[in-house]
Amino acid sequence: MNGNFGEIPNLSKREQEVLTWSKRGKSSWEISAILNISERTVNFHVNNIMQKLNAVSRTQAVAVAIERGLIKRD
Repeated sequence: MNGNFGEIPNLSKREQEVLTWSKRGKSSWEISAILNISERTVNFHVNNIMQKLNAVSRTQAVAVAIERGLIKRD
């Protein structure tokens, strides 16, 4: 890994869960049902994740999180 990323952000457990389900192709609605939270809350977490990872999309956020070791690749 090169030094262009700067500091690795601290993702909450819930943010890691949302990212993991996003990696598996689940929509916000599906994630909300799985985690028993509102779709609005899922989108809140997605927006926070994107800001923390400096990503412009959910897909890029997943890729960056995997690359930085914040979620498992499996």
